Amino acid sequence: MSAAPTRWAPWLAAAAGLAFTLLAFYPGYLSFDSADQWQQARHFAFNDLHPPALAMLWHLVDRIWPGPGGMFVLQALLCWAVLALLIAQLKASAALRAGLVLLLGLWPPLFGLLPHLWKDVPMAGLLTLAAALAMADLRRPLALRRWALLLCLLAAGALRHNALPALLPFAGWWLWREADLRGWHGQRAYKTLASVALAVLIGFTAQLPARHPAVTHTDSPWSVVALWDIAAVSIAEQRLLFPPGFARKDVDLALLRERFSPWSNTSLYRDDAFRHSLYDPYDPIQSATLQRAWLSLPLTHPRAYFAHRLRLAGYLFGFFPAALPDRMVLMPGIEALADNPAVSANRSTLNRVVQGGLNALIDTPLFAGWLYLLLSAALAIVAWRRRAQAQARLALVLIASALLYTLPLLLIAGSAEFRYLIWLVQASASSLVLLVYTPSPVQSTA
Repeated sequence: MSAAPTRWAPWLAAAAGLAFTLLAFYPGYLSFDSADQWQQARHFAFNDLHPPALAMLWHLVDRIWPGPGGMFVLQALLCWAVLALLIAQLKASAALRAGLVLLLGLWPPLFGLLPHLWKDVPMAGLLTLAAALAMADLRRPLALRRWALLLCLLAAGALRHNALPALLPFAGWWLWREADLRGWHGQRAYKTLASVALAVLIGFTAQLPARHPAVTHTDSPWSVVALWDIAAVSIAEQRLLFPPGFARKDVDLALLRERFSPWSNTSLYRDDAFRHSLYDPYDPIQSATLQRAWLSLPLTHPRAYFAHRLRLAGYLFGFFPAALPDRMVLMPGIEALADNPAVSANRSTLNRVVQGGLNALIDTPLFAGWLYLLLSAALAIVAWRRRAQAQARLALVLIASALLYTLPLLLIAGSAEFRYLIWLVQASASSLVLLVYTPSPVQSTA
Protein backbone atom coordinates (compact mmCIF):
# COMPACT_ATOMS: atom_id res chain seq x y z
CA MET A 1 0.00 0.00 0.00
CA SER A 2 2.81 2.40 0.82
CA ALA A 3 4.16 2.19 -2.72
CA ALA A 4 0.85 3.19 -4.30
CA PRO A 5 1.24 7.01 -4.01
CA THR A 6 4.75 6.85 -5.45
CA ARG A 7 3.60 4.61 -8.30
CA TRP A 8 0.62 6.75 -9.26
CA ALA A 9 2.15 10.20 -8.66
CA PRO A 10 3.67 10.69 -12.14
CA TRP A 11 0.46 9.55 -13.83
CA LEU A 12 -1.71 11.86 -11.75
CA ALA A 13 0.65 14.74 -12.51
CA ALA A 14 0.50 13.90 -16.21
CA ALA A 15 -3.30 13.81 -16.07
CA ALA A 16 -3.31 17.25 -14.44
CA GLY A 17 -0.85 18.54 -17.04
CA LEU A 18 -2.99 17.15 -19.85
CA ALA A 19 -6.13 18.77 -18.46
CA PHE A 20 -4.34 22.12 -18.14
CA THR A 21 -3.01 21.81 -21.70
CA LEU A 22 -6.45 21.15 -23.13
CA LEU A 23 -8.03 24.00 -21.19
CA ALA A 24 -5.33 26.43 -22.28
CA PHE A 25 -4.97 25.48 -25.94
CA TYR A 26 -7.82 23.33 -27.30
CA PRO A 27 -8.33 22.86 -30.29
CA GLY A 28 -4.62 23.52 -30.85
CA TYR A 29 -2.78 25.73 -33.32
CA LEU A 30 -2.79 25.38 -37.11
CA SER A 31 0.03 26.91 -39.14
CA PHE A 32 -0.06 26.76 -42.95
CA ASP A 33 1.73 23.39 -42.88
CA SER A 34 -0.75 22.02 -40.32
CA ALA A 35 -3.74 23.32 -42.26
CA ASP A 36 -2.35 21.71 -45.42
CA GLN A 37 -1.98 18.38 -43.62
CA TRP A 38 -5.56 18.64 -42.37
CA GLN A 39 -6.84 19.39 -45.87
CA GLN A 40 -5.04 16.31 -47.21
CA ALA A 41 -6.49 14.24 -44.37
CA ARG A 42 -10.02 15.44 -45.07
CA HIS A 43 -9.85 14.59 -48.78
CA PHE A 44 -7.69 11.45 -48.44
CA ALA A 45 -5.43 12.94 -51.10
CA PHE A 46 -1.83 13.29 -49.99
CA ASN A 47 1.56 14.40 -51.26
CA ASP A 48 4.97 13.37 -50.03
CA LEU A 49 6.39 16.85 -49.54
CA HIS A 50 5.72 15.96 -45.91
CA PRO A 51 5.63 12.28 -44.95
CA PRO A 52 1.95 11.33 -45.38
CA ALA A 53 1.73 9.07 -42.32
CA LEU A 54 0.55 11.85 -40.00
CA ALA A 55 -2.10 13.06 -42.45
CA MET A 56 -3.26 9.45 -42.91
CA LEU A 57 -3.67 9.10 -39.15
CA TRP A 58 -5.44 12.45 -39.08
CA HIS A 59 -7.87 11.14 -41.72
CA LEU A 60 -8.92 8.36 -39.34
CA VAL A 61 -9.13 10.67 -36.32
CA ASP A 62 -11.06 13.29 -38.29
CA ARG A 63 -13.80 10.79 -39.07
CA ILE A 64 -14.37 10.26 -35.34
CA TRP A 65 -13.49 13.73 -34.04
CA PRO A 66 -13.75 16.26 -36.90
CA GLY A 67 -11.38 19.19 -36.96
CA PRO A 68 -7.97 19.70 -35.38
CA GLY A 69 -9.21 19.03 -31.85
CA GLY A 70 -8.99 15.25 -32.04
CA MET A 71 -5.40 15.26 -33.26
CA PHE A 72 -4.48 17.84 -30.64
CA VAL A 73 -5.89 15.69 -27.84
CA LEU A 74 -4.05 12.64 -29.18
CA GLN A 75 -0.78 14.58 -29.44
CA ALA A 76 -1.09 16.07 -25.97
CA LEU A 77 -2.00 12.67 -24.51
CA LEU A 78 1.11 11.11 -26.07
CA CYS A 79 3.46 13.81 -24.81
CA TRP A 80 2.21 13.78 -21.22
CA ALA A 81 1.91 9.98 -21.01
CA VAL A 82 5.49 9.36 -22.14
CA LEU A 83 6.79 11.75 -19.49
CA ALA A 84 4.86 9.85 -16.82
CA LEU A 85 6.20 6.53 -18.10
CA LEU A 86 9.79 7.82 -18.11
CA ILE A 87 9.65 9.36 -14.64
CA ALA A 88 7.87 6.29 -13.24
CA GLN A 89 11.10 4.34 -13.83
CA LEU A 90 13.11 6.54 -11.45
CA LYS A 91 13.75 6.18 -7.72
CA ALA A 92 12.15 9.25 -6.15
CA SER A 93 9.41 10.27 -3.77
CA ALA A 94 5.84 10.74 -4.95
CA ALA A 95 6.16 14.52 -4.75
CA LEU A 96 9.42 14.54 -6.66
CA ARG A 97 8.06 12.25 -9.38
CA ALA A 98 5.02 14.46 -9.83
CA GLY A 99 7.20 17.55 -9.84
CA LEU A 100 9.55 16.16 -12.48
CA VAL A 101 6.65 15.31 -14.80
CA LEU A 102 5.24 18.81 -14.45
CA LEU A 103 8.66 20.45 -14.78
CA LEU A 104 9.42 18.64 -18.03
CA GLY A 105 5.92 18.94 -19.44
CA LEU A 106 5.59 22.63 -18.62
CA TRP A 107 9.16 23.53 -19.60
CA PRO A 108 8.44 26.61 -21.75
CA PRO A 109 9.98 25.48 -25.08
CA LEU A 110 8.29 22.07 -24.90
CA PHE A 111 5.00 23.38 -23.56
CA GLY A 112 5.02 26.21 -26.09
CA LEU A 113 5.40 23.80 -29.01
CA LEU A 114 2.90 21.24 -27.69
CA PRO A 115 -0.30 22.89 -29.00
CA HIS A 116 1.09 23.21 -32.54
CA LEU A 117 -0.09 20.38 -34.80
CA TRP A 118 3.35 19.80 -36.26
CA LYS A 119 4.84 16.39 -36.93
CA ASP A 120 7.94 17.44 -34.96
CA VAL A 121 5.97 17.23 -31.71
CA PRO A 122 4.76 13.61 -31.94
CA MET A 123 8.15 12.59 -33.35
CA ALA A 124 9.83 13.85 -30.17
CA GLY A 125 7.12 12.17 -28.11
CA LEU A 126 7.66 8.82 -29.81
CA LEU A 127 11.43 9.00 -29.36
CA THR A 128 10.91 9.81 -25.69
CA LEU A 129 8.58 6.82 -25.48
CA ALA A 130 11.36 4.69 -26.97
CA ALA A 131 13.68 5.96 -24.22
CA ALA A 132 11.10 5.19 -21.53
CA LEU A 133 10.65 1.65 -22.88
CA ALA A 134 14.43 1.19 -22.92
CA MET A 135 14.61 2.38 -19.32
CA ALA A 136 11.86 -0.05 -18.32
CA ASP A 137 13.72 -2.88 -20.06
CA LEU A 138 16.87 -2.08 -18.10
CA ARG A 139 14.89 -2.57 -14.90
CA ARG A 140 13.16 -5.74 -16.06
CA PRO A 141 14.03 -7.22 -19.48
CA LEU A 142 10.98 -8.02 -21.58
CA ALA A 143 11.04 -8.84 -25.29
CA LEU A 144 7.65 -7.21 -25.83
CA ARG A 145 9.03 -3.88 -24.60
CA ARG A 146 11.98 -4.06 -26.95
CA TRP A 147 9.76 -4.81 -29.94
CA ALA A 148 7.48 -1.96 -28.89
CA LEU A 149 10.58 0.25 -28.90
CA LEU A 150 11.20 -0.68 -32.54
CA LEU A 151 7.60 0.22 -33.36
CA CYS A 152 8.17 3.64 -31.76
CA LEU A 153 11.22 4.14 -33.96
CA LEU A 154 9.22 3.09 -37.01
CA ALA A 155 6.44 5.55 -36.18
CA ALA A 156 8.92 8.37 -35.46
CA GLY A 157 10.71 7.69 -38.73
CA ALA A 158 7.40 7.98 -40.58
CA LEU A 159 6.91 11.56 -39.38
CA ARG A 160 9.95 13.36 -40.82
CA HIS A 161 12.06 12.74 -43.91
CA ASN A 162 15.24 13.53 -41.96
CA ALA A 163 14.46 11.32 -38.94
CA LEU A 164 16.87 8.51 -39.86
CA PRO A 165 19.93 9.92 -38.01
CA ALA A 166 17.86 10.17 -34.82
CA LEU A 167 16.96 6.49 -35.08
CA LEU A 168 20.52 5.21 -35.43
CA PRO A 169 21.60 5.36 -31.74
CA PHE A 170 18.35 3.72 -30.64
CA ALA A 171 18.81 0.97 -33.22
CA GLY A 172 22.31 0.42 -31.86
CA TRP A 173 21.01 0.26 -28.29
CA TRP A 174 18.36 -2.28 -29.31
CA LEU A 175 20.80 -4.52 -31.14
CA TRP A 176 23.43 -4.42 -28.36
CA ARG A 177 20.76 -5.06 -25.75
CA GLU A 178 19.30 -7.99 -27.68
CA ALA A 179 22.77 -9.44 -28.24
CA ASP A 180 23.65 -9.21 -24.54
CA LEU A 181 20.42 -10.79 -23.37
CA ARG A 182 20.57 -13.62 -25.91
CA GLY A 183 24.29 -14.25 -25.52
CA TRP A 184 25.14 -13.33 -29.08
CA HIS A 185 28.85 -12.73 -29.46
CA GLY A 186 30.49 -10.77 -32.22
CA GLN A 187 33.00 -8.07 -32.97
CA ARG A 188 32.04 -4.48 -32.26
CA ALA A 189 32.45 -3.55 -35.93
CA TYR A 190 29.87 -6.15 -36.97
CA LYS A 191 27.43 -4.93 -34.35
CA THR A 192 27.92 -1.35 -35.50
CA LEU A 193 27.25 -2.29 -39.13
CA ALA A 194 24.22 -4.28 -38.05
CA SER A 195 22.95 -1.25 -36.11
CA VAL A 196 23.27 0.96 -39.18
CA ALA A 197 21.52 -1.68 -41.29
CA LEU A 198 18.70 -1.92 -38.75
CA ALA A 199 18.24 1.86 -38.69
CA VAL A 200 18.19 2.00 -42.50
CA LEU A 201 15.64 -0.83 -42.59
CA ILE A 202 13.44 1.00 -40.10
CA GLY A 203 13.82 4.22 -42.08
CA PHE A 204 12.94 2.48 -45.36
CA THR A 205 9.91 0.78 -43.83
CA ALA A 206 8.77 4.08 -42.33
CA GLN A 207 8.55 5.56 -45.83
CA LEU A 208 6.18 2.87 -47.13
CA PRO A 209 3.06 5.02 -46.54
CA ALA A 210 4.37 7.33 -49.28
CA ARG A 211 3.86 4.47 -51.75
CA HIS A 212 0.10 4.43 -51.16
CA PRO A 213 -1.92 5.14 -54.35
CA ALA A 214 -3.49 8.19 -52.68
CA VAL A 215 -0.07 9.86 -52.37
CA THR A 216 1.19 12.15 -55.14
CA HIS A 217 4.94 12.38 -55.52
CA THR A 218 6.49 15.83 -55.11
CA ASP A 219 9.34 16.43 -57.53
CA SER A 220 12.67 17.70 -56.19
CA PRO A 221 11.38 19.10 -52.86
CA TRP A 222 14.91 20.27 -52.09
CA SER A 223 14.57 22.94 -54.80
CA VAL A 224 13.22 25.58 -52.39
CA VAL A 225 16.34 25.28 -50.24
CA ALA A 226 18.64 25.11 -53.27
CA LEU A 227 17.27 28.32 -54.79
CA TRP A 228 17.44 30.05 -51.41
CA ASP A 229 21.09 29.07 -50.94
CA ILE A 230 21.90 30.26 -54.47
CA ALA A 231 20.09 33.53 -53.73
CA ALA A 232 22.17 34.10 -50.58
CA VAL A 233 25.43 33.47 -52.41
CA SER A 234 24.31 35.65 -55.33
CA ILE A 235 23.74 38.59 -52.98
CA ALA A 236 27.12 38.07 -51.33
CA GLU A 237 28.94 37.78 -54.68
CA GLN A 238 27.02 40.70 -56.23
CA ARG A 239 25.92 38.68 -59.27
CA LEU A 240 23.10 36.31 -60.10
CA LEU A 241 24.18 32.67 -59.99
CA PHE A 242 20.89 30.99 -60.89
CA PRO A 243 21.09 28.57 -63.82
CA PRO A 244 19.06 29.70 -66.85
CA GLY A 245 15.33 29.18 -66.43
CA PHE A 246 15.21 29.24 -62.63
CA ALA A 247 14.78 32.99 -62.14
CA ARG A 248 12.36 35.20 -64.03
CA LYS A 249 13.93 37.50 -66.62
CA ASP A 250 13.17 40.65 -64.62
CA VAL A 251 14.95 39.35 -61.50
CA ASP A 252 17.96 41.47 -60.57
CA LEU A 253 20.01 41.98 -57.43
CA ALA A 254 17.68 44.71 -56.17
CA LEU A 255 14.64 42.45 -56.36
CA LEU A 256 16.62 39.58 -54.87
CA ARG A 257 17.68 41.69 -51.87
CA GLU A 258 14.08 42.81 -51.40
CA ARG A 259 12.75 39.24 -51.38
CA PHE A 260 15.54 37.50 -49.51
CA SER A 261 15.19 36.66 -45.83
CA PRO A 262 18.19 35.22 -43.96
CA TRP A 263 16.01 33.12 -41.64
CA SER A 264 13.50 31.58 -44.07
CA ASN A 265 13.27 30.64 -47.74
CA THR A 266 9.52 31.25 -48.08
CA SER A 267 9.78 34.97 -48.81
CA LEU A 268 11.34 34.18 -52.20
CA TYR A 269 8.23 32.39 -53.38
CA ARG A 270 5.46 34.95 -53.08
CA ASP A 271 5.07 34.76 -56.88
CA ASP A 272 6.74 33.04 -59.85
CA ALA A 273 9.99 35.05 -59.74
CA PHE A 274 11.91 31.90 -58.78
CA ARG A 275 10.93 28.56 -60.23
CA HIS A 276 10.79 25.83 -57.62
CA SER A 277 9.43 22.37 -58.31
CA LEU A 278 6.69 22.00 -55.71
CA TYR A 279 3.91 23.02 -58.09
CA ASP A 280 5.74 23.02 -61.43
CA PRO A 281 7.79 19.79 -61.67
CA TYR A 282 11.20 19.84 -63.31
CA ASP A 283 12.24 17.56 -66.09
CA PRO A 284 15.31 15.38 -65.36
CA ILE A 285 17.70 17.82 -67.05
CA GLN A 286 16.37 20.79 -65.07
CA SER A 287 16.58 18.86 -61.81
CA ALA A 288 20.16 17.79 -62.50
CA THR A 289 21.14 21.33 -63.55
CA LEU A 290 19.85 22.93 -60.37
CA GLN A 291 21.33 20.20 -58.21
CA ARG A 292 24.78 20.69 -59.74
CA ALA A 293 24.61 24.45 -59.26
CA TRP A 294 23.51 24.01 -55.65
CA LEU A 295 25.98 21.34 -54.61
CA SER A 296 28.86 23.22 -56.21
CA LEU A 297 28.36 26.29 -53.99
CA PRO A 298 30.61 25.07 -51.13
CA LEU A 299 33.41 24.50 -53.65
CA THR A 300 33.01 27.49 -55.96
CA HIS A 301 31.87 30.09 -53.41
CA PRO A 302 32.90 28.67 -50.02
CA ARG A 303 33.13 31.95 -48.12
CA ALA A 304 29.71 33.21 -49.20
CA TYR A 305 28.02 29.82 -48.85
CA PHE A 306 29.32 29.01 -45.37
CA ALA A 307 28.71 32.58 -44.19
CA HIS A 308 25.07 32.15 -45.22
CA ARG A 309 24.79 28.79 -43.49
CA LEU A 310 26.55 30.09 -40.37
CA ARG A 311 24.16 33.04 -40.26
CA LEU A 312 21.19 30.66 -40.48
CA ALA A 313 22.69 28.61 -37.63
CA GLY A 314 22.90 31.80 -35.59
CA TYR A 315 19.19 32.41 -36.04
CA LEU A 316 18.27 28.76 -35.51
CA PHE A 317 20.27 28.37 -32.30
CA GLY A 318 19.16 31.65 -30.78
CA PHE A 319 22.17 33.93 -31.14
CA PHE A 320 20.06 36.75 -32.68
CA PRO A 321 16.76 36.51 -30.78
CA ALA A 322 15.79 40.15 -31.22
CA ALA A 323 16.19 39.94 -35.00
CA LEU A 324 14.27 36.69 -35.47
CA PRO A 325 10.49 37.12 -35.83
CA ASP A 326 8.57 35.52 -32.98
CA ARG A 327 6.56 33.46 -35.47
CA MET A 328 9.70 31.53 -36.29
CA VAL A 329 9.60 30.26 -32.71
CA LEU A 330 5.90 29.90 -31.89
CA MET A 331 2.94 30.28 -34.25
CA PRO A 332 -0.19 30.59 -32.11
CA GLY A 333 -3.40 30.84 -34.08
CA ILE A 334 -5.37 28.99 -36.72
CA GLU A 335 -4.53 29.40 -40.40
CA ALA A 336 -7.45 29.19 -42.82
CA LEU A 337 -6.75 27.21 -45.99
CA ALA A 338 -8.87 26.44 -49.04
CA ASP A 339 -12.02 24.51 -48.11
CA ASN A 340 -11.03 23.62 -44.56
CA PRO A 341 -13.98 24.25 -42.23
CA ALA A 342 -13.73 27.33 -40.05
CA VAL A 343 -12.28 26.58 -36.62
CA SER A 344 -12.74 28.78 -33.58
CA ALA A 345 -9.47 29.54 -31.85
CA ASN A 346 -9.13 29.28 -28.09
CA ARG A 347 -9.71 32.84 -26.92
CA SER A 348 -10.12 32.10 -23.24
CA THR A 349 -8.54 34.20 -20.52
CA LEU A 350 -6.36 31.21 -19.64
CA ASN A 351 -5.07 31.01 -23.21
CA ARG A 352 -4.26 34.71 -23.29
CA VAL A 353 -2.37 34.51 -20.00
CA VAL A 354 -0.47 31.30 -20.81
CA GLN A 355 0.34 32.19 -24.40
CA GLY A 356 1.28 35.71 -23.39
CA GLY A 357 3.69 34.31 -20.82
CA LEU A 358 5.25 31.98 -23.38
CA ASN A 359 5.56 34.78 -25.93
CA ALA A 360 7.36 36.92 -23.35
CA LEU A 361 10.02 34.21 -22.99
CA ILE A 362 10.75 33.77 -26.70
CA ASP A 363 13.78 36.07 -26.71
CA THR A 364 15.26 34.55 -23.54
CA PRO A 365 17.85 31.74 -23.37
CA LEU A 366 15.05 29.26 -22.58
CA PHE A 367 14.20 29.32 -26.29
CA ALA A 368 17.84 29.42 -27.46
CA GLY A 369 19.17 26.28 -29.09
CA TRP A 370 22.73 27.05 -27.97
CA LEU A 371 21.69 26.45 -24.36
CA TYR A 372 20.59 22.90 -25.15
CA LEU A 373 23.67 22.24 -27.26
CA LEU A 374 25.86 23.22 -24.31
CA LEU A 375 23.73 21.15 -21.95
CA SER A 376 23.96 18.16 -24.27
CA ALA A 377 27.74 18.49 -24.50
CA ALA A 378 28.10 18.69 -20.72
CA LEU A 379 25.77 15.74 -20.19
CA ALA A 380 27.62 13.70 -22.80
CA ILE A 381 30.86 14.17 -20.84
CA VAL A 382 29.19 13.12 -17.59
CA ALA A 383 27.46 10.15 -19.21
CA TRP A 384 30.68 9.01 -20.90
CA ARG A 385 32.51 9.01 -17.57
CA ARG A 386 29.72 6.88 -16.11
CA ARG A 387 29.32 4.66 -19.16
CA ALA A 388 29.76 1.53 -17.06
CA GLN A 389 26.23 2.24 -15.81
CA ALA A 390 23.43 1.13 -18.13
CA GLN A 391 21.40 4.25 -17.39
CA ALA A 392 24.30 6.51 -18.40
CA ARG A 393 24.65 4.60 -21.66
CA LEU A 394 20.97 5.22 -22.33
CA ALA A 395 21.52 8.94 -21.71
CA LEU A 396 24.32 8.81 -24.29
CA VAL A 397 21.86 7.24 -26.74
CA LEU A 398 19.44 10.14 -26.29
CA ILE A 399 22.16 12.77 -26.63
CA ALA A 400 23.65 11.11 -29.72
CA SER A 401 20.21 10.80 -31.27
CA ALA A 402 19.47 14.49 -30.70
CA LEU A 403 22.83 15.67 -32.04
CA LEU A 404 22.72 13.42 -35.10
CA TYR A 405 19.27 14.78 -35.87
CA THR A 406 20.07 18.43 -35.14
CA LEU A 407 23.56 19.09 -36.51
CA PRO A 408 22.76 18.26 -40.18
CA LEU A 409 20.27 21.14 -40.06
CA LEU A 410 23.27 23.44 -40.36
CA LEU A 411 23.49 22.38 -44.02
CA ILE A 412 19.98 21.26 -44.98
CA ALA A 413 17.55 23.51 -43.11
CA GLY A 414 15.52 25.95 -45.17
CA SER A 415 14.55 28.12 -42.22
CA ALA A 416 15.32 28.86 -38.58
CA GLU A 417 12.08 27.50 -37.12
CA PHE A 418 12.54 26.59 -33.48
CA ARG A 419 10.40 23.46 -33.82
CA TYR A 420 13.33 21.80 -35.58
CA LEU A 421 15.08 21.77 -32.20
CA ILE A 422 12.31 20.12 -30.20
CA TRP A 423 14.11 16.78 -30.02
CA LEU A 424 17.31 18.49 -28.88
CA VAL A 425 15.39 20.16 -26.04
CA GLN A 426 13.45 17.02 -25.12
CA ALA A 427 16.46 14.70 -25.25
CA SER A 428 18.75 16.97 -23.23
CA ALA A 429 16.11 17.45 -20.53
CA SER A 430 15.36 13.72 -20.38
CA SER A 431 19.07 12.85 -20.28
CA LEU A 432 19.61 15.22 -17.38
CA VAL A 433 16.90 13.44 -15.41
CA LEU A 434 18.36 10.03 -16.24
CA LEU A 435 21.79 11.08 -15.01
CA VAL A 436 20.57 12.66 -11.78
CA TYR A 437 18.15 9.99 -10.59
CA THR A 438 18.75 6.26 -10.26
CA PRO A 439 16.33 3.59 -11.50
CA SER A 440 13.56 2.52 -9.19
CA PRO A 441 13.88 -1.05 -7.90
CA VAL A 442 11.53 -3.53 -9.54
CA GLN A 443 8.54 -4.25 -7.32
CA SER A 444 8.01 -7.92 -6.58
CA THR A 445 4.78 -9.36 -7.93
CA ALA A 446 4.89 -12.32 -5.56
